Amino acid sequence: MTTTYRFDDFDLSPAKRELRKAGRPLALPARAFDCLAYLIEHRERAVGRDELIAAVWGRVEVSDALLGHTIVRIRRSLGDTGNEQRTIRTVPRFGYRWALPLEIVPDHPAAPTGPADPASAPASEATGADAAKGVASESVAAIGEAPPATSPRPRVVAGVAFAALTVFVLLGYAAWQRATHVAPVSSSGPVVPAAADADADGDAPVAVAALVLPADVDAPEEWHWLRLGLMDLVANRLRGGALPTAPSESVVSLLRQRGNASPSDLLHDATLAQVAALRVLPHVDRADGRWRVRLEALGTQRSLDAEAQAGDAIAAARDAADALLRKLGKQPRAASADDATPALEELLQRSGAAMLADQLDEARALIAAAPAALRESPRVVHRMAQIELRSGDYDAAETRMHALVDRLPAGRDDALRARALLTLAAAQVRRNHAELAVDLYEEAIALRTAASDHEVLGVARLGRGAVLGQQGHWEEATAELSQARTELATIGDSLGVASVDVNLGEFQRMRHRPADALAVLKAAARQFERLGAREGRAYALVQQALAESELLEVDAALATSERFWPPEAHTNNRRLRWQLVRTRALALVGVGRIAEAQALLAGIARDADPQRDAATRAQAALLEAVITRRSGDEAGAAVALQRARIPALHDADPADWTRTLVLHARVQRERGDPAAAAATTAALQADKGTDAWRTMQASLAAAEQAWAEHRREPALEQFAQAMKAAEQFGVPEDLVEVGAAYLDALVEASQLDSARAVSGRIAIWADRDARAAGAQARLFRALGQDDAARVAEENEARLLAGYAGLGGRAPR
Repeated sequence: MTTTYRFDDFDLSPAKRELRKAGRPLALPARAFDCLAYLIEHRERAVGRDELIAAVWGRVEVSDALLGHTIVRIRRSLGDTGNEQRTIRTVPRFGYRWALPLEIVPDHPAAPTGPADPASAPASEATGADAAKGVASESVAAIGEAPPATSPRPRVVAGVAFAALTVFVLLGYAAWQRATHVAPVSSSGPVVPAAADADADGDAPVAVAALVLPADVDAPEEWHWLRLGLMDLVANRLRGGALPTAPSESVVSLLRQRGNASPSDLLHDATLAQVAALRVLPHVDRADGRWRVRLEALGTQRSLDAEAQAGDAIAAARDAADALLRKLGKQPRAASADDATPALEELLQRSGAAMLADQLDEARALIAAAPAALRESPRVVHRMAQIELRSGDYDAAETRMHALVDRLPAGRDDALRARALLTLAAAQVRRNHAELAVDLYEEAIALRTAASDHEVLGVARLGRGAVLGQQGHWEEATAELSQARTELATIGDSLGVASVDVNLGEFQRMRHRPADALAVLKAAARQFERLGAREGRAYALVQQALAESELLEVDAALATSERFWPPEAHTNNRRLRWQLVRTRALALVGVGRIAEAQALLAGIARDADPQRDAATRAQAALLEAVITRRSGDEAGAAVALQRARIPALHDADPADWTRTLVLHARVQRERGDPAAAAATTAALQADKGTDAWRTMQASLAAAEQAWAEHRREPALEQFAQAMKAAEQFGVPEDLVEVGAAYLDALVEASQLDSARAVSGRIAIWADRDARAAGAQARLFRALGQDDAARVAEENEARLLAGYAGLGGRAPR
């Protein structure tokens, strides 16, 4: 028997995960629904904050601010306020209690389709956030050891974004950065531009209907802001009339490649036809106190002009854009009561122009100098949070957006509320609280689905998909990103589409499918390059180089790293710069340029921020440990591994965390500490969960530990299990890592026929990997094939030549 709780004109069914008002479904984010249900189900007592957080989020480090924001959201959905507290009462210094009388209505007996607990709801009823709840509730140990063995699956966080997300929920940063006062108009589908030919590599550029160029301004210097300000205004106006138009951020990035090209040259640049079917150049001048804006539109099949005059430039540009829409057979967006006043419009456009020019201090100063009434406008508050977000002041942006969302209850200004939720989610992502962003993305999707707001839906689904991928929900994440790609392509957001693709490629790499990842990542890098998005291109190239390294395509990885070197020429983001440095060092190690790699790693250890760059520093320390161990300095390797073995690495890259433990156990055995090695091996076993790749690595570590303890048969069984798993993944790095160790054990056990079979699986990489070459040499010696052994030994020595000045011994 299931139960419905009835109060006022609301009905709440926890089993159905449904809240209705006067019989009509009422949307409520998953965490808010769970909070409400928990308080009602425990209405006989006050519920402490920690208990409520643990019950809903499954973890204790969720902030009181987020809980408070969730309670405010519930109250407002129920028509309550913080002053009245009719429904949920705050218990000072403790928590909350359900306060409203209610009626319990038994439902008809339910079919046995599953338990009524929301956490175990059937997949057909659960939301995506519900499905992710089990992962989001996992905890990570506070010390530098493996997390508890109770974790049901890996908690995966990609480097920026993550740091992939940190750059690319730059993701939709290009999308939500756009002016927030224009509500996109629903359209039946994208305007299809003239088809662009696929490039030589087979991926067709994502073209849109229109691209607005920076305005040609004939006015005194004080009006220079109109160059980007009116470009953005016209683009938004065209987009509001259902004409897919390239985002202003994409245009600015694209034009950086063209240097000081004149407006006329840009208008007639035929290569821009790959980006947009119609190029629009605003011409602005002022005479006799009036502004004139003329829009010159040029495409492969048509040429149009539209002109308007008004007392201010913004009004003239708006009217000219509407006139152009009519000539294109489109209907301009109708005026509404929510339209900004002229003063507010000018402040938004001027601050937006400064942001497009990457002049964040100027944008901040413009807002600070504005009258108080303008500064407190919700749209200006949102703009200031965007500035803080781009400036790296994530705490300030989060605080500002929590307050703004509280001022904008659902139904008042859903378009702006949704964009505020996206900005708040971005702040959470950048603070490495990506799992807390899921509800925010979900609410934004719920708010704007009916309006077919492709911009918000694309960004929100991109963000949500990226978070789900971090949590290991690969299939759901891929489906969400596919929807995001469709939404962003509909509005012509080529930068957003490329961001989706780089996330998809990174997910493939994180799933240990580097060969599948490469094609996607190469296409994303080319698209970023076309758009002039240097940071996006740099991040895609980082992922490409990492995939090539895993495939042991060491020369290709080095060549790819050359394309993002030096880092300061490709990004101003210091977090991303250190990732470029670490990836470049890895590529240099792959080709034996060890001294150069060590210099780069030393720079990371010396200069990277210990908190903000903790994961990158740990990854660099792991690579340093690989180098020092291979040079024969086990003590130095142990020190480096202690720096790598921190929770931040587990959170940021569980694969590198696992590699750290495997290497640490080896070093501990080599230093004569078998007990410590056994403990590290046990930590690996406890941390593997059900992940197939980490299970493979745990089997390898267990085999090496058993071999060191002279338990030959169990060791060989574990080696065989690890090799079988490596064969299934088919990743060269894994095959060589496992195969070389297994081959050495088989040779030592005199099982030479089995050793020949394993050698055949890794021989293809013996000319580029010292582990494979060395293991082959030892097999040939055991077989009495001295000439072949000599060739293999010479090959191993060549590959290890870069370590000569560091000690020169390559351990087995």
